[in-house]
Amino acid sequence: MKKGIVAIALMLLVAMLTMTACGPTTEPPTPDEPGTGDQPGTGDQPGTGEQPGTGEKPTLYLVGDSTVCAFTDAYYYPRYGYGTQLPEYLTDGINVVNLALSGRSSKSFTTEANYQTLLDSIKAGDYLLISFGHNDQKADDAARFTDASKDHTDPTSFGYHLYEYYVKVAQEKGATPILVTPIVRADSDDDYTGTEGHITATGDYRQAILDLAAAKGVAVIDMTTITREQYEALGYDEAVKYHAVTKGKYDTDGTTVIADMVSVDKTHLNIYGAKYVAYRLAGELAKIDGIKAYVKETLTEPTEADLVPLEDYVVPDYMAPNLEAYEPVDHFVTTTAGWYGTAFGNTGGNPQSASNGYVAKETATGVFQVGTPNTGKGKFESASDGFAFLFTQLDADANFTITVEAKILNAGGVKQAGFGLMLRDDCIIDQNDKGTISTNYATAGVLANSTSEMRLNFYRRDGELNKSEHPLDGLYAVDDTFTLTLTRDGDTITATVVYNGETYETEVLDLTLNNRDKDYIYIGMFANRGTVVEFSNVQLTIND
Repeated sequence: MKKGIVAIALMLLVAMLTMTACGPTTEPPTPDEPGTGDQPGTGDQPGTGEQPGTGEKPTLYLVGDSTVCAFTDAYYYPRYGYGTQLPEYLTDGINVVNLALSGRSSKSFTTEANYQTLLDSIKAGDYLLISFGHNDQKADDAARFTDASKDHTDPTSFGYHLYEYYVKVAQEKGATPILVTPIVRADSDDDYTGTEGHITATGDYRQAILDLAAAKGVAVIDMTTITREQYEALGYDEAVKYHAVTKGKYDTDGTTVIADMVSVDKTHLNIYGAKYVAYRLAGELAKIDGIKAYVKETLTEPTEADLVPLEDYVVPDYMAPNLEAYEPVDHFVTTTAGWYGTAFGNTGGNPQSASNGYVAKETATGVFQVGTPNTGKGKFESASDGFAFLFTQLDADANFTITVEAKILNAGGVKQAGFGLMLRDDCIIDQNDKGTISTNYATAGVLANSTSEMRLNFYRRDGELNKSEHPLDGLYAVDDTFTLTLTRDGDTITATVVYNGETYETEVLDLTLNNRDKDYIYIGMFANRGTVVEFSNVQLTIND
């Protein structure tokens, strides 16, 4: 009996040592869910097929960005990554695990728990579909940027990250990597020779993937070309039906809600678009040895009947701007990261139209031109505002100091005109007609109270326009210069204007800045109604 017990104990000890030598015995971590709307893993589709000789089904892992991952949002046509629809075109002989995450690049994804899940879980006989590129192009973001202009042997390159962290990992585990080039972004001019087709100042991201695939003998699917050719064949007005739409609006009958195409998201797909891309992708997978065995024999192309709005969608009176997808018209274009141009409120027509004269753009690095030369466009009146605005977005509780130099390029000489720095509760980037807006804000700025008097540091509280306690005779004129500063410290906002050697300061206390936008505040430069201002030497400091 004792010998039997000893033998069993030895067997258990050997088994424990063997397990330790093979690595951790704990389950791999559950895919994380960082960021709004990210739902990695929701594409899992258990089936009954098996890997030859193992008794296990193979798994297709998906890694990538927002064009692949799952979302939960309140868009009129919600966002869907194509990875959520790919299982519809595969048999139940293969699992699908969607680890893609919104906003990630081939570089930043390696810091996520989902990447560790991939490392811990992928095994021989599995497949890895790799689709990055959209966020690798962000040259102003060191955490995400990879350079497509350099060879894959360069550690800073796009190709290096794809190979070292994904292709090589899969191959070493006995899995099959499949590279996928990024889908195009919809372009209203049907021009895919630039960033919409992933060709940038730091290289051609599609070509970098193709070059890597050729150099390493890896399977590749060129979804950039597939989507570009489809979009060009359809034309923008039809191709954009594949894309998410942020907002709905009431039709002319006042009761029917329809898509507000001004708010179309030109980067992200809706369910119809996700199904179409998955359908085309499955057709390409059917040409690749191994995984083609798991593609359904009959693939049915989706139709516009698949395009349905969010159930029980409610038209909002306000929604935070989707800056990630913002593609401004020419007179609102900026080049400095984090700054955006727009115009909204009582604008006297559609500010997106160049004919209305609104401008909020960057004319040289760090030099901004804001306003409108037309004295009939925009105003600050008792019940409503309308103006051009060049802004940045901060967290709702952020404290900061911003200082800027302002020079008058055009002065309308009319009342209800103004310019300066503004801190406000909300911001609109896609207004297509005039509207009434009277949101809370504070300015370090100048308001033409009449044709012969200006007021400094005006603000609006709970709908009421406060014209401040600093009246000055006369109005600002061409070539006049001002130094403007706005500081927020908790519940205290301090506005300062330096003009003709004099300093004028105003404190605004307990101004509520989350009535409309609960998550963000907006600070920036504004002008309207015949006034055009050049703002330069912008200094923004976030004070924790």
